[in-house]
Amino acid sequence: MREFLKRFSSERGQVIMLAVATFPVLLGMTGMALDVGTFYSERRNLQNAADSIALAAAQKLPDTNAARVAGEEFALENGVAVSDVTLTINAAADPPIVRASITRNHKFAFMKVLGVDSRYVGAGAAAVKVSFGGGAGIVPWTITQATQDASTLGTVVVMKYDATGGNTGNFGAIRIDGPGANVYNESVMYGSDSFACAVSAPNCTTGACPGVYPSTCSENSPTCDGPDCTPQTGNLIGPTRTGVDFRMNNTSTDCDSFAETFSAPDPVTGISNIDPDCNPWTDGPGKCTSDTDICSRRVIIIPVVDDFGNGASNPATIQRFALLFLEGYDSGKCQGNNCEIKGRFVKADINARALAGTYDPLALVHFSKLTE
Repeated sequence: MREFLKRFSSERGQVIMLAVATFPVLLGMTGMALDVGTFYSERRNLQNAADSIALAAAQKLPDTNAARVAGEEFALENGVAVSDVTLTINAAADPPIVRASITRNHKFAFMKVLGVDSRYVGAGAAAVKVSFGGGAGIVPWTITQATQDASTLGTVVVMKYDATGGNTGNFGAIRIDGPGANVYNESVMYGSDSFACAVSAPNCTTGACPGVYPSTCSENSPTCDGPDCTPQTGNLIGPTRTGVDFRMNNTSTDCDSFAETFSAPDPVTGISNIDPDCNPWTDGPGKCTSDTDICSRRVIIIPVVDDFGNGASNPATIQRFALLFLEGYDSGKCQGNNCEIKGRFVKADINARALAGTYDPLALVHFSKLTE
């Protein structure tokens, strides 16, 4: 028994000595793990910052100076020193592009014992400014390119004509989801289910727009052939009135005027900012998700076409898309042959799930997207 206790006491002492000897190693390994963890955590944070800075700068393209100022201001607002950020801007590219890179010296706490005091950590991102090239949710009224060229921002224009102006056959509407009054009415109320695109969209017929529409994103309208869409013939007073009334009555009271929804245009670029709470394409309060939602249904996107022929045999070609605020029709004037639908032009950058078209300076709808 005495021999056992003697041996146990000796071995216990060896264990204590071994623990004391290995403790600094274990502490060092723990410290290294913590240092490596904070290093990669900072890199993730810098990557998020680089993405956001690139997007903020791209929104101001093709104005190089404005893009640089926007990127640097966003960096400062989010705790990133301007000296750590490099912005490379190519406004002449198609589409215009900005690259943001961030490099910062990361200090280590525990790895100093190994002679490693710090390492540079960095991240980079690139974003482009593109025009709205196509998508679902399009309202099937149109304006012609000539109308857009002759109008100024904030101008009220007619999107759906009536028979009082001498129009015969075509009244400013096109078939996106298909023919028929009921189909047209649904498209007016909720926007098109089908995907329509413009000539400026390079991937209009290939479906090559990953990350935008997970299943299909090419033009899939039963009555459009690429950007060429069949006119919707007939005056369609009843379906038009029902659709417009639905949109007017199902818009939030905070977004039921142009001044509440859009800011005054920038004096240089003419671009207005949309109130995030009035944007029907984001996940904010303005988003429309069901028949009963009170949301921002007066903010609409419609095609800009080359021209209309007479009847359904002459397709209209979508040149680009326009953003408008629905003004509706004059009180009591959507019956019989009288029903002109009007909207107010606005130029804005919006966040919308859409197919990116090449940058078109004449387009009224743009958005920024990350490319790398």
